[in-house]
Amino acid sequence: HTRIVKFSPDGRVLTFWGSKGSGDGQFDDHTSVTVDPKTNRVFVADPINKRIQVFDSNGHFLTKWLIPEWGRSHGFEDLVIDSKTGRLYASSANMNFLLVYDLNGKRVSSLTPRTGERLDGPSALALVNSKLYVLNMAGNRVTAIDL
Repeated sequence: HTRIVKFSPDGRVLTFWGSKGSGDGQFDDHTSVTVDPKTNRVFVADPINKRIQVFDSNGHFLTKWLIPEWGRSHGFEDLVIDSKTGRLYASSANMNFLLVYDLNGKRVSSLTPRTGERLDGPSALALVNSKLYVLNMAGNRVTAIDL
């Protein structure tokens, strides 16, 4: 997991970028890729390097956000963007909460379920109709959070 490949709708490789390492545009086993549908910016979870890297749609490095909570061990990190609110949600099975950022990299808050339920090793994320679904690896269940 050291590069990103961009495909056309018919499956042709359009471009690719990345290599192994810790420099800008390099990855050490990235775990998630998501695209902001409004800007086509590409967000890549690079947890061993404790960061999210941001690229334009052609793979040109734009910026990186440091994520100090990441990097302790592989935690099956995932990213999802809510384009309606301009928020990016980041998970790691090493944490019992989600990280919330605006799309410029400012950490807005942390997120846990509003009910008495707790997150237990949150990993995979899916956003459907203002509801965030979180796979709890340690708890063997899915938690739904109303946003």
